[in-house]
Amino acid sequence: MNENYNSDDTFLGRWIAGTLTEEERIAFEKTKEFKQFQLINREAELLEGPAIDTNAALEKVKQQIEQEKPKPKVIRMWYAVAATVILLIGLGTFLNSSKTYRTGIGEKMLVTLNDGSTVNLNANSRLSHKRFFWTDNKEVELTGEGYFTVVKGEGFKVTTAQGHIEVLGTQFNVQERKDQFKVACYEGKVQFTRSIDDVEVLTKGQQVTLSNNSFLKENFNEEKEQWLLNKSTFENVPLHIVLNEFEQYYPVTFDTSKINTKINFTGSFSHSDLEIALQTVLLPMKLKFVKKGNTLTLSE
Repeated sequence: MNENYNSDDTFLGRWIAGTLTEEERIAFEKTKEFKQFQLINREAELLEGPAIDTNAALEKVKQQIEQEKPKPKVIRMWYAVAATVILLIGLGTFLNSSKTYRTGIGEKMLVTLNDGSTVNLNANSRLSHKRFFWTDNKEVELTGEGYFTVVKGEGFKVTTAQGHIEVLGTQFNVQERKDQFKVACYEGKVQFTRSIDDVEVLTKGQQVTLSNNSFLKENFNEEKEQWLLNKSTFENVPLHIVLNEFEQYYPVTFDTSKINTKINFTGSFSHSDLEIALQTVLLPMKLKFVKKGNTLTLSE
């Protein structure tokens, strides 16, 4: 079979309608792609694309046909063509749809991808990738933070708002939040590309961070990301970044209008107890707070 589903524009429509020849059907079912198409019916309810009103679309075609008043045979032909086109549009939309994983405040999730790679998704984060045929184009989009363990192979790419990371069998962490961006390599090698002229290759123990709108490459000694141990650790980091990170793990917001958030903080806080976490951050900074609902107003 010459991959008729790629070369014949009507093939998938005829497959959906059950009008393939016996020879075409048998040959198609022997291809590896057939298994992917079978998933469509099982996951149709997860489609995140626009709904297609086939009845309305067919009615519109019918009105156009009636206006033109073609012969009966032509009318039947146009109905068949219109139905096939509508089915193909719906199928194309579904095949190009994305699968998305989300975590809320304080939530974490382990995602296993089709090639066996895993992503530990941190709190308040989003990961998405192509729903079908992903192994032909191993690209994921990340907002928030994730720790990646990638199996050996080619073509794995992580896309963020700041640039993309290409890998080849490695472990690394990507953080992409407000005023925070970091790529840290824990094993193997990764390449971070911000633009054609701005490329950094990182090996184990190296990271790139965003600081004052410029990227800084440096070494680190940690064996594991601290958030995987349910805590966040900082060294001489502006307080506004610490408080923003705090809000990823606890359902609170900070009113900082009465304090200086540019002063630096060194220390850590736990992700498991709100009161203890507040004390470990605010007491060393000699800050007080008044709580109203979920808003904490900070003062000196």
